[in-house]
Amino acid sequence: MMMMMMMMDRPTVVVVVVVAVLLAVASVSSSQSSSPMNREKNKGRHGQRGARDRDQAAAAVAAAYDGVCDLEISCRGGGDEANLSMPVRLPIKGPRGPQGRPGEKGDRGHDGLPGFHGAPGLPAPSQKKVAFFAGLTQNFGPVQEHTDIVLDRVITNIGSGYSPSTGRFTAPVNGVYQFNVIVSAQGRQKAAVMILKNGEMVATVWAESIPYWATSSNIAVLSLDRGDQVWLLLLTRASYLHGFMYTTFSGFIVFEH
Repeated sequence: MMMMMMMMDRPTVVVVVVVAVLLAVASVSSSQSSSPMNREKNKGRHGQRGARDRDQAAAAVAAAYDGVCDLEISCRGGGDEANLSMPVRLPIKGPRGPQGRPGEKGDRGHDGLPGFHGAPGLPAPSQKKVAFFAGLTQNFGPVQEHTDIVLDRVITNIGSGYSPSTGRFTAPVNGVYQFNVIVSAQGRQKAAVMILKNGEMVATVWAESIPYWATSSNIAVLSLDRGDQVWLLLLTRASYLHGFMYTTFSGFIVFEH
């Protein structure tokens, strides 16, 4: 019965509750109209059953509608009214009211406890170390055609990027590199050196020892992919290089990319 009442709408529930209460009242009244002996014997039993029925009915309504109002039923006449436990009050939920206004924002709460330490991060990838420095120990030139310059004395060659047999630097990793070229011309002569990247001209260094000794230099910062090559080319129109480590070629990686 309680399950059926929960599935009904509000007016139907009220009617069912009223009928249940009236049946309970009729049951109690019937017990009172019997003989004095039976009435005395059954008074306690019927009173308990009537109260139980009322409680079940009230609980069913409360389960279906969380009650905030009361429906009061009173019976008059019919004998000993004291045994009817009247009036009977049943909870009935009214319609939902409008939503209230939002309250004011509360004060900021206390700071929580510190969290657990996170796991250590991965180590930063190590950068490839690349650097070289080489020089010309003997005078070189003149030449009849443009000629690669092989600097025969290698002072530094970290990463093995510079080849002392070809005079070319080969990039071991992708990155940005800086190259430094110093050119010195023989006495009363000229020297012109071109910096090449994969066979294409990047810059030129020109030196003239007229009337005195002269040295010139240049710097190139290049973005190289692994396997790219950089080297020096001696030009025929000014091909008198001065050795004895006055002419040098060096470079190093700035950063990988």
